[in-house]
Amino acid sequence: MNTVTTLLSRLRQRAFTASLGLGLVLGSCNVLDYTQQDAILEDVVYTDASRIALAVTGVYDAAQSGYYNGNNANSGVRGYPFGAASTDLGDARGEDITDIANFFGLVYSNTIGNSSPNVVYMWANLFTLVNKANVTIAGIKQAQANNVISASQETAYEGELRFLRALAYMELVINWSKPYTDGNGANLGVPYRDTPVNTTAGITSAGNVDRGTVANVYEKMLVDLDFAENNIPTTATGKTRATKGAAIALKQRLNLYKGDWAGVIREGNKLINGTATFTSPIGGYTLAATQRAAFTGSATTGESIFSIENSSTDNASTNGGIGSVFGNTATVANGGAGGRALLAISPTLYNAPFFTCNDLRRTQMMQVDVSRYVSRKYLDGATNTDYNPIMRYAEVLLNQAEALSRTGQEAQALALLNAVRNRSVAAADQYTATTAPAGDALTQAILNERRIEFVAEGLRWGDISRLATDTKFAPYPGGGIPAKYWGQTAGNIALTRYSCGTGAPAGVKPGVDAIPYKGDPTSYLFLWPIPVAETQLNPKLTQNPGYGS
Repeated sequence: MNTVTTLLSRLRQRAFTASLGLGLVLGSCNVLDYTQQDAILEDVVYTDASRIALAVTGVYDAAQSGYYNGNNANSGVRGYPFGAASTDLGDARGEDITDIANFFGLVYSNTIGNSSPNVVYMWANLFTLVNKANVTIAGIKQAQANNVISASQETAYEGELRFLRALAYMELVINWSKPYTDGNGANLGVPYRDTPVNTTAGITSAGNVDRGTVANVYEKMLVDLDFAENNIPTTATGKTRATKGAAIALKQRLNLYKGDWAGVIREGNKLINGTATFTSPIGGYTLAATQRAAFTGSATTGESIFSIENSSTDNASTNGGIGSVFGNTATVANGGAGGRALLAISPTLYNAPFFTCNDLRRTQMMQVDVSRYVSRKYLDGATNTDYNPIMRYAEVLLNQAEALSRTGQEAQALALLNAVRNRSVAAADQYTATTAPAGDALTQAILNERRIEFVAEGLRWGDISRLATDTKFAPYPGGGIPAKYWGQTAGNIALTRYSCGTGAPAGVKPGVDAIPYKGDPTSYLFLWPIPVAETQLNPKLTQNPGYGS
């Protein structure tokens, strides 16, 4: 990332001089300032192999840190989309985290509108990432045709870029569209663009793209990831570049979101080998001995599959960095230095009966901060150097466990669940052949484990969304966003509200009401609105119901 900081400092400014997803990308693709010279025109960039390498790296930077401008004109970089914001907002949309300082209040309280900054700039930065990927794909194809780079180098770069494009569209479709499981993908998707918006013709074409369907978006994401799997390397230094294993893991997640259990199992089988201790034959991924050992700050481990790099000079800032947002406000031993504790662990999760009292994740991964418990996953709240973990091997195993459980393959499902769970729970709490849940209870146990294992990693919203139509396992009866205990509501958050295994705090009403998926006047809030400036630019975009035009 840091090698292109200069390149992108001006690029970010240009990228957001227009309005949003379509408008803003127009300024993001005509120049690449890769040195302190004023400008390198696009047609010059793709005449030199070293500049092409920088251009590809620049697309990763777009994934890490785009532009944000809040209600108080506090503009800057906040890790949109994947440097931090996907994690911050993915948990803020759910019930297992509580918003303490009202910093993510609009998202947390389900009161967003079509000009709310979090929604506006997530949409904007995701489409900027998409367009930068598209521009660079076109450029490297031309470079290969001109013999500037080899055919194998072109397809490897293209695979990385198509991986990033799929990652962006995944975030778009789970936030702005109904889940695939509602109508088998027949509902409105998001505008899919796979050509550059860097010419007059490109601008005109992009301004006439409608939303298509959810199924169409998933189909294109999976095609991109098939290409990536077949063309990118098996390993990458630092695990902050796309790899074959990362492409497979993302395909597995997308199939989970689709409810395609056979697809989940097919992709998972490529990455899982073993019977009790599991290792991936591709990439060598394996579980760390403890969850604490899987989170080492500005580095990756054998459990890491793909992370977004942050550094002391290139990060999501004190207003967005995952260390700052989730970290302890005090300097304490073994991590938690300098954070702001803007998002804390909710009593909803901490008190859940399925979260056993002797679970190491209570002591190793959580700690008291004033009047609440906060996550200890991220160690550097002062300079925000923690890498953002987009995919870990634990997710691959639990994805596979759920799909196997739902298809009656319970022995292997239990083995995979135990591999993740047993590194944290006391021996007396481990499942055995005689104490293990079975049938629907096993599937529920796997879903519960996801909540404990992935809290503060941004995965909660994906589960709430995909389970909205699940008649057995929806986290809110009938589907929807569960009620939440809010730090802005008097009496909701205090240390006395946290008590292992006791369930909901007695006599305390949640500060944020549930949002039913269907049939309620508030149900429209389940989906985010398309930013108003975007619908003004492209009249073919149908706004989500409840948000006007």
